[in-house]
Amino acid sequence: MNFAPSSIDAEIPDAVVSHSVLHPGFIGEQVAARYGMQGEVSCFLLYRGMNDVYLLQDAQTKYALRVWRKTWRDVSNVGYELGFLAFLKERGFPASFAVPQKDGALWFKVKSPEGERALALYEWAPGTKFGECLSEETAHRIGAHFAQMHLLGLEWAGPEHRFSADKVKEFSVWLPGLLDFVYDRPDDVRDYPVIAERLCARFDQLAAEGVPMGVCHRDFHPSNVHVDEHGKITLLDFDTTGEDFLMQDVKNYVWGNLFYNFSPAYGEAFEAGYQTVRPFTGAEIENSEVFLLAKAFRLLSGMANASSAVGRGTLRFRNLDWLGDYIKTRARATGLL
Repeated sequence: MNFAPSSIDAEIPDAVVSHSVLHPGFIGEQVAARYGMQGEVSCFLLYRGMNDVYLLQDAQTKYALRVWRKTWRDVSNVGYELGFLAFLKERGFPASFAVPQKDGALWFKVKSPEGERALALYEWAPGTKFGECLSEETAHRIGAHFAQMHLLGLEWAGPEHRFSADKVKEFSVWLPGLLDFVYDRPDDVRDYPVIAERLCARFDQLAAEGVPMGVCHRDFHPSNVHVDEHGKITLLDFDTTGEDFLMQDVKNYVWGNLFYNFSPAYGEAFEAGYQTVRPFTGAEIENSEVFLLAKAFRLLSGMANASSAVGRGTLRFRNLDWLGDYIKTRARATGLL
């Protein structure tokens, strides 16, 4: 066996990086310099995924810091989330908010091998994930808070704003990555382009018919809300915030409850609580299955698109057979396949 370097490596090529990980020491130094920390700052990587999250702590307080993945959300879009969160804070809404830097800025940028990435420090959400302290009464209250968030989103956008269905149809952009992801599953390769095309057309139709849209969380599920020992609720992880159908946002949560294999009672309680603040329209109820299908299809498409950065093993708990059956069963029932 030849252990000498390959002749093709006479000039060592620059690697193409899809997703680098910033060192916790570097993160700690940046936070200590930019924020009003009390004493020494400790930092470690909490988890690496669609974005990277670090846990930071000074002498008095614990924080979470998010580093957006370059290929997940452009730095120019980060301000949208943080602007909405700042508005929610003004209105006294229970969410995890960005912590201002010394100069008042809510986020900053650093250079990484794959390009500029955005970072923001957040308040640590008290308590534990709702999925670890399930209660129908709490699910009901979470639903009411979520509806209030939607109403505040409409206020933030303003009465003259016209919402677009463009972001709702991101899965059509991700379709090539999805087909590559399921390359060895011929039925999926055949069916998913049909579902994507017809789902886009259905969303255009729903938007034209005035099915309610607004500023949405777009990834709300039982792990993205914390509940403390006194029952205080805190919503978090707004990193996919954008325009969407309000009912899609609701069904994202209901589907997430199913994804974690929790009792349907918690999703039902969530929807009941939601309707105490904003009742569903007839068109929303009529298209419930479409929104449930869309959540699963968007999740699968998004994870496939991100697989070059986060790997192909990111769909925990449920496999491609389960997801494909869920998607296609509802696609046939709603005339999309």
